[in-house]
Amino acid sequence: MRVVFPLSRPWPGGPVVLWGGALPAGSLKYLTFSRYLESSLPEGARGLVELSGAATALALDALGRERGLPVVAVTDAAGTGYLRTNGFGGEVRTVRGLSEAWELARGYERAGWCWPRQLANGELVECVASWAVRLREVVRDVFPAVRSVVCGFGTGATVVGLHRTFTSAGYEVVGVQPAPGRSLPGWRRWAEQSLGETDLFYPYREEVALETARARDSDGLGALLAWAREEPRPEEVLIISHNARPPGG
Repeated sequence: MRVVFPLSRPWPGGPVVLWGGALPAGSLKYLTFSRYLESSLPEGARGLVELSGAATALALDALGRERGLPVVAVTDAAGTGYLRTNGFGGEVRTVRGLSEAWELARGYERAGWCWPRQLANGELVECVASWAVRLREVVRDVFPAVRSVVCGFGTGATVVGLHRTFTSAGYEVVGVQPAPGRSLPGWRRWAEQSLGETDLFYPYREEVALETARARDSDGLGALLAWAREEPRPEEVLIISHNARPPGG
């Protein structure tokens, strides 16, 4: 998979941002799930279903259209509003909690739908690493000053895939989760919203650094930019923004 990564600094001397919103389907999730479906879509699948109220659902919506498959997103009320605002074209099933969402998706799976189980599927880490290797090459060539990588903590697949790819080359990788009592689209707090030992992130919980956004941050890009500003050398930071677009883009 050859991808042109949109990278730039939003201001001179600031961090480098990977503007995922400029990629197909407006998210880096498109790259991850495109690779996943290439290798793991069951033959004869009736559709795609996932627990998501943000970027993953939007990516699967685009990938489903490409393959002629219907898509169902299972999410809470906030996720339902986000998807409808951002042009999701599939069906949204609104639930009150994780256990209800899990059982609903399991029912679709039993009926022949493909459920990637993004919160528990370690294969998605490898799918992230498949594009992160190329990203590392580009960053090393174009922005050699970068020494650390930061992204929002959602399922954990992206931060773990980046950790696996970048730390071996001497970079620091950090995941940022919402402040206690706050929510950010597509992000979660590990302590309160994990699946325990079945969670994708569980094997990496002591290996990958997680930090906390400020309580006043209200969107993912803002939280990551704030994190970079507090670093001693923000120009050495690469921000991974799943769905933000470059200024004027």
